[in-house]
Amino acid sequence: MVLLKGFIDYKSTNGCTLHPPMARTIIPPFLDPGSGIALIAPSRHADPSIVQLAKDWIKQNGWVPYPAPNLGIKKNQFGGTDKQRADDFNWSISNPKVHAIWAIRGGYGAVKIVDYINWESFKQNPKWIIGFSDFTIFLSHISKENIMGIHSWMPIQIPMLKNKSLISLSKILKGNADELKAKRHPKNVNGKTLGKLKGGNLSVLYSLLGSDSFPKLDGCILALEDLDEYKYHIDRMIIALKRAGALDKVIGIAMGSFSDIKDNAEKFGQEPYEIIKENFPKNIPLAIDLPFGHESDNEAFITGNTYELEVNDSGSRLAPVL
Repeated sequence: MVLLKGFIDYKSTNGCTLHPPMARTIIPPFLDPGSGIALIAPSRHADPSIVQLAKDWIKQNGWVPYPAPNLGIKKNQFGGTDKQRADDFNWSISNPKVHAIWAIRGGYGAVKIVDYINWESFKQNPKWIIGFSDFTIFLSHISKENIMGIHSWMPIQIPMLKNKSLISLSKILKGNADELKAKRHPKNVNGKTLGKLKGGNLSVLYSLLGSDSFPKLDGCILALEDLDEYKYHIDRMIIALKRAGALDKVIGIAMGSFSDIKDNAEKFGQEPYEIIKENFPKNIPLAIDLPFGHESDNEAFITGNTYELEVNDSGSRLAPVL
């Protein structure tokens, strides 16, 4: 385990907006050849064919897959009962052969088990936890303890992913995180800032308001993506976050894909990026269409790590400082 103090004079290093020093951050150990990765299904159930794809990918990268004891069980739409899914997460935490914990897929169900995870044991022996979408709850929960996690594609996406996305996860696990880039978008807001990167799925973040799992966003760059939502409900969620004061001190916005977004017969009149731009602090950098979310471009990044967000007339980049 490595501890980062995170005290950086932003103005003197790269001309970014100056923000207060950050608390020390815990980085779980990166993986070596032969390291173990546990496979769990904390939300929806895991299809055997997808589990096999995950095993193959892990082996191809020189690591060892460890399917959790209850992986493959189906309880209605879930990957087992709440207890079975929580037991698998806790088994992964306590297993000395496991160095990273990877969710097979998202869906719904993580919120039903987050309070049954042995987080005290996890803090004593942190491991990389990997996933996105519904998995945002776990990434948010550990961020409050200043422990890094990995917002990444999951095995269910393997058949559709571009190679750069596939490689992005293996590079992070080996300690070589890449930057994310996007072409210029006409609604971007230019600027440059440096801060911890947090966030993930907007719907999940909204559902965590008022709970112990909601992340501290002051002085952070907020990453957002979502799937299968109505425009008016995106507006409702963003305004709820705003009214709760959660957005007041966000210093940058990194927007991934907002996929399969719906509208009513009588049009709402705003796109997701317009809703976000209207309700966040004015003049902070806004990068639209960065390659993460529920699409074939879903590149991994480290939550809780310091990133530099730069948006200019050429496009945008989200670069790790590790």
